[in-house]
Amino acid sequence: MSNSEVLIQTIGLKKNFDDLKVLKGIDLSIHKGEVISIIGPSGSGKSTFLRCLNLLEKPNEGQILVEGVDITKLKDTKKFFKKNDELTLDKVRQKIGMVFQHFNVFPHITVLKNITLAPTLEKGVDEASANEKAMELLNMVGLADKAEVLPTTLSGGQKQRLAIVRALAMDPDIMLFDEPTSALDPEMVKEVLLVIQTLAMNGMTCVIVTHEMGFAKEISDRVLFMDDGIIVEQGTPEEIFDHPQEERTKDFLSKVL
Repeated sequence: MSNSEVLIQTIGLKKNFDDLKVLKGIDLSIHKGEVISIIGPSGSGKSTFLRCLNLLEKPNEGQILVEGVDITKLKDTKKFFKKNDELTLDKVRQKIGMVFQHFNVFPHITVLKNITLAPTLEKGVDEASANEKAMELLNMVGLADKAEVLPTTLSGGQKQRLAIVRALAMDPDIMLFDEPTSALDPEMVKEVLLVIQTLAMNGMTCVIVTHEMGFAKEISDRVLFMDDGIIVEQGTPEEIFDHPQEERTKDFLSKVL
């Protein structure tokens, strides 16, 4: 962890889907420059928690503070705003990049246009600047030669790298990754993990829901083990993977390591 500044804090976060209680009270502070991996069995609430952090899922109870602002109280709007207008959920979301299991890229426009669309429309960045930034990012992930092709010509790993670049083009303060390699063929996993590792090494704040235990152990400042809607245990990678304290954590790791 490179900074003590808290970027996101959740307080008593609860989420239900009808009668199903998915999150049962999550208290967590995410610090600037920190890399957090969230592990745990399927159905434990990991992805729902991640989606709550930018209100893709709206919690039933609790607070989500992004840089000190409780976003559960902000208006959700897609209007364009001038610099001095009121803070809205849409503006806060620009600070939080998110990459999903499935790539969610636009298949009918070029790779370059996929990246520049949001900065030009949502933030008012001029096209030349957006293109320059996009090419820098594509070069960083080894896709500069794909700028003018359609995403349908890309491999799964290339599409996921494009999805990461598209999120980075908005200059977020934090990146959320929801099982970013689970839809990939095994040989494509490494290239995506390498991009995430590069971001982490360059100081980007990252929260990663992952089943890649070796990667979580190598990259994380902190590892959270979630089960049944709560954080069962958290600590450094060494504490969680080598010296877990909770029986539920021990049982889970015995099956996946």
